[in-house]
Amino acid sequence: MSDSSAAATVPPYAFAPKPGQTSWWRGDALQFPYHRPGDHHRHFITRKDLLSPAQCRLLIDCCERNLEARAARAGGEYWSGRFIWQNNLPESEIDAIRVMQQVRAQTLTILNQALRPDEPLYSDTAQLVRWHEGIELAPHVDNMEPDGRPNISPHRSFSSILYLNDDYEGGETYFPGHGIRIKPTAGALVVFGAGPEYVHGITRVTRGLRYTYAGWFTYDKAFEDPNAPKVF
Repeated sequence: MSDSSAAATVPPYAFAPKPGQTSWWRGDALQFPYHRPGDHHRHFITRKDLLSPAQCRLLIDCCERNLEARAARAGGEYWSGRFIWQNNLPESEIDAIRVMQQVRAQTLTILNQALRPDEPLYSDTAQLVRWHEGIELAPHVDNMEPDGRPNISPHRSFSSILYLNDDYEGGETYFPGHGIRIKPTAGALVVFGAGPEYVHGITRVTRGLRYTYAGWFTYDKAFEDPNAPKVF
């Protein structure tokens, strides 16, 4: 697995940005077979049971307790009120914050061990997210628009998703270039590049609530979260 800046040639699973293009991919994501976290895939890093059920529950409860008062009111109607920046949590949530810090540190270690990059990687922002019934996310990448323009976070090189529950239907992360859907498993981690090699979307949540802990990683120290290296 590599980020888009490191690729000398465009791999077959990447989507090329084009001037005037407004979407990365259109199609039926349900056609793709499942890939289960923990199973080997040459282009993805996954870990099964990175968190225990109790730790997942702790983060879900933290999200619910704080969503009304602490959720970001940004990103338009789609995102507003659905996610909490980790740094916006109160000190009273220290147990949950410690678990999230553990995940960030572990993910950074996993990336460094897998990639052995020539330059250091840093932890960017991280957030708790609640996905309600009926919501889905169109295919996108985390550092670029479909027409090649930089998005609001062009510094990002890698993305991570930690699934906090699996007692819902739908809400599957899919990668059309790789032709797979990730089968959500509570406590599992998925890490992938933030560029066009990893166009991804989320299928519609058809029943229940989906909870995730999302994080991003960068080679640009200017965007390192100053709280990321701290031990709480």
